[in-house]
Amino acid sequence: MRELSDDLSPDEKKVLQDVLEEGVHIVHVPGDDEGPGFSFTIGLWFQFEQPEVIVFGLPDDVSLELLNAVTDEASDGKHFRDGEDHKDLLVGYKVRFLDVPKDKVVEHLGTAQWAYNGVEFPCVQLVWPDKQQRWPWDEQARDGFRASQPILGTHES
Repeated sequence: MRELSDDLSPDEKKVLQDVLEEGVHIVHVPGDDEGPGFSFTIGLWFQFEQPEVIVFGLPDDVSLELLNAVTDEASDGKHFRDGEDHKDLLVGYKVRFLDVPKDKVVEHLGTAQWAYNGVEFPCVQLVWPDKQQRWPWDEQARDGFRASQPILGTHES
């Protein structure tokens, strides 16, 4: 993890201070013409040896709550890994974690790459189902739901 120093901007200092004091910093990236909004963690790998987590298509306040729940679980020693389903993070729904390929980490987690100062770190995508418990890759899933949650890696049905 990058060192906290006086030559950093206030925003850069905030990222590192959050990781040191809270265990995690959460970044929200708004959607645009190129894709939906997403949020991701910085610090889970550094603090808890838990892969960083990215989630798409949720409002910032919901993703903040969800990623903070992941952080709380990680601080208690729980790990979320590729292909695992979890029922206790999103009330009434299970979520699934999928590995994020390195090229997609580079593409989406620029601030985390800066914070890790060139040290590689793993990342998983938290995927959530629709109200009918369908995953974005299910044939019956609506196109709008599928578009709101692009899958960065591979999955098994």
